[in-house]
Amino acid sequence: MAKFDIGETVICSCEIKDTSGNLKDPITSVEISICNNKGVVSLAATAMTKESTGKYYYDFQTVGSSRDRYTVSYIATDGSRITIEKETFELE
Repeated sequence: MAKFDIGETVICSCEIKDTSGNLKDPITSVEISICNNKGVVSLAATAMTKESTGKYYYDFQTVGSSRDRYTVSYIATDGSRITIEKETFELE
């Protein structure tokens, strides 16, 4: 698990691939949401920035955040197919 100091920008990134393992853009959207360990929402579902085909990122500003463990949810919506991937980081 990655650790960051409060005040740092956490660069959250994900890759979207098709069933053959090739990078692809979902038809509908790619969003991110972030909650702390207590389930408090720090970032409600928000569109991510496209870097290139299948690669997305979001710069999460931690100023004003609390020391805690956070869960990042990446939500890719491709028509009626929704895929969610999660990862965690800690603010110290």
